[in-house]
Amino acid sequence: MSKRLLVVTLVLALLIPLLAVSAQDQPVVTVTWWATERGRDTAATRDMHFTLARTFEESHPNIRVALSMYPSRAFATRVLTAIAAGEGPDVFYHYFSPDIALQGFLEDLTPYIEASGAAANWFPSGVNRGVYDGHTYAVPRDAVSGFIAYNKDLFDAAGLPYPEDGWTIADYRALANQLTDRDNDTYGVGAIVGGEGCMLWSPFSFNLGGELTSPDGRDVVGYMDSPETVAAMTWCLELVTEDQVTAPVELQDQFGELVFLSGKVAMQSISDWELAAISEQATFNWGVVAPPRFNEESEVIPWTDSYMYYLWNGSDHKEAAWELINWLTGPEAQRIAAEAGVWSPNGPAIWEELGWDEDPIRGVSYNQLVNSERVPNYLRSQYFWDCVAGPLSDVRVRWIEGGERDVATMMAEGAAQAQACLDDNYGE
Repeated sequence: MSKRLLVVTLVLALLIPLLAVSAQDQPVVTVTWWATERGRDTAATRDMHFTLARTFEESHPNIRVALSMYPSRAFATRVLTAIAAGEGPDVFYHYFSPDIALQGFLEDLTPYIEASGAAANWFPSGVNRGVYDGHTYAVPRDAVSGFIAYNKDLFDAAGLPYPEDGWTIADYRALANQLTDRDNDTYGVGAIVGGEGCMLWSPFSFNLGGELTSPDGRDVVGYMDSPETVAAMTWCLELVTEDQVTAPVELQDQFGELVFLSGKVAMQSISDWELAAISEQATFNWGVVAPPRFNEESEVIPWTDSYMYYLWNGSDHKEAAWELINWLTGPEAQRIAAEAGVWSPNGPAIWEELGWDEDPIRGVSYNQLVNSERVPNYLRSQYFWDCVAGPLSDVRVRWIEGGERDVATMMAEGAAQAQACLDDNYGE
């Protein structure tokens, strides 16, 4: 053995035990992670969360993850109450609007993200969901888009061809009428379309020719009361009363918001969040198609969304908490969640790796996600639900229950009320 090799061997022999002792001497940090479960989640959801926590710990031996899962209903209240008491979770996910950063309880993640370069791996809409005033306060847990699920058996029974990419909202409405047979308890469309949800959490919100709010969510006058938005809201409401193609309340009470699973609804606006339940529970043949566009001259405007991870700025373990967030939004964790069928990846690479970009179901969503940068209208302002949702819901109630038909007046009144509320909350 040469002298040089002998020296190297002796040095390594001395260093390896020291390194092992050093690793053992590092303090173990516990990071709290709060997550949620919704009523339509499958059993795989809970298992997958714990799989993520334990897998992270294997590669980060000095960080322990204390995972707690809560019902999604009132989860934001639970988190904010804990933060107000100085006992907030280090890491949690929700779907706040970007300007929730004004409340001051979120850590600015900009320096962490710039150091990691992680944002380059995410869909543009997921990046935009976390940005306020040029700073990033949240990162995407997943990525979903809106599209239309259709019951192939009902189409076949009616002798109608399945909907195809490039169809219009006029095509959708015509099919809804053709597929409705109330005497035989079958309906053209499901729960969301037919009320204010049509203008909010569905791809119709971007493809009916109108807008509820300005891009920053602070203005509704000139948007909610515009002729285009009045016509859009009228279209939604007429599906319930004039066309009578929507599933009845009794069916929705039985099956919840995913009334499509009843097998009695021909079409329903859904997102990737619902695919796991449909895949597991549907007893009929089904498919999906891209949302209908406004008319023959327009292009489809994708509706996309995501849950977002947040880091509480009161955390005592910010570096460790970021390590967890960075891993959860990275390829290993995204692959685990995707393969478990729980949620869809936050960036195109894993979709392509899994072949989802060419899948007949997932590929429809992928094509929406790669072409979307818009933030949904209900996520543009932290005060949307306090100020805008109520007046919009009142229009639906006045139309359906009160029999009023002057949508222009109702939307103008609602816009004025919503604008006053927004101005008050923003101090303008």
